[in-house]
Amino acid sequence: MSSIRKINPGEVSVGESLPWPVYDIEKALLLKEGTVVRSEKQLQIILEKGVYRGLSEEEVVEEKEQEEKEKSRHVKTASPFHMKRLCAQELQQLSQKLITGKAVDVQESVSFVTNRIKEDCYNNANATLAAIHLSGEFSYSVLHPLHTAILCELLMRRLSFSDEQQQTVMAAALLMNLGMYELQDELFSQVEPLTETQKLAVHEHPERSVLLLKKAGVNDANMLSIILQHHERIDGEGYPAKLTGDKIHQGAKVVALADMYAAMITPRSYREPIMAQTALKQIFTDRGKSVDDHLTQLLIREVGVYPPGSFVKLANGDTAIVIKRAIVKKGRNATAPVVACIISPRGGVYEKPSLRDSNLDMYKITSMATPEFEKPIDFSTLWGY
Repeated sequence: MSSIRKINPGEVSVGESLPWPVYDIEKALLLKEGTVVRSEKQLQIILEKGVYRGLSEEEVVEEKEQEEKEKSRHVKTASPFHMKRLCAQELQQLSQKLITGKAVDVQESVSFVTNRIKEDCYNNANATLAAIHLSGEFSYSVLHPLHTAILCELLMRRLSFSDEQQQTVMAAALLMNLGMYELQDELFSQVEPLTETQKLAVHEHPERSVLLLKKAGVNDANMLSIILQHHERIDGEGYPAKLTGDKIHQGAKVVALADMYAAMITPRSYREPIMAQTALKQIFTDRGKSVDDHLTQLLIREVGVYPPGSFVKLANGDTAIVIKRAIVKKGRNATAPVVACIISPRGGVYEKPSLRDSNLDMYKITSMATPEFEKPIDFSTLWGY
């Protein structure tokens, strides 16, 4: 039986039809919905015996909405790893429709992804960063722009960008490589040097991306400018227009930096991923030349010298994974994050990883690590999901 409620005296009147069925105290049906109350005597019987009533259509809808809210309170929060998979699927479908000229609501799809990125970065930035460094089940053409967009959002939290500007920059990051969407995966696994045709396609992809988006009805001038300029460099050595310094859109500078870091930490068929620490050092060395100096320093602070999801060796011989970025404060090493020990000095995987403070001498980080696992690990559990 559907939900029922007690009848209040003011809910029933003589001469009116019942908007709901009436039940007795044992929940047996007394009167059907639509029955007209003919007299005061019948009304009294209803109030005395029919102590319960069914729900109106509006009340049924309200109750269902309330039930859904209650369920959502008890459902375990989806991890950034799970949300990244959903975003990757959405971005993959959007990109394929755009390059084949199929009708698609670009703003709706992009908003779906950017809103989830913002939510994950706000709720658990450490786990979101870890998802960038650990999860890679989709193709490079999908994962790379998604990783870039996440890094942009984390970086923009340290800048005075408005919500609208943040959305625009993330959207540009997601769609920046449309003009070479299929070529990306080809180059990802290619060992040989680029052919002249491939070089030309790479050089022209910002303009091609803009053309594809305009064809799909996108007319956001700022987003299109960021996409067009995301390979421009501070020193004028970028493309396609060889812009310099302040002539480059600030959003494009953010995307360019995130794009560079995301590309470095991603493995290729011909090389292992560049370790986060090494990637940050290379970018830091290049600051003021190809990338913005101030933005570079902000990225290093946001990501951390040992980003969440990085594997490290500890002084006690354990191999650990970084769980939480280092807290920068007086008396504490800025390169001492919280880690979880996952592999013993003898090579055995711990059944229950233990959290350790690498600020302590026995758990001090001695180097980066690249462990191999015989069985897949659900890394999201390390962040409490």
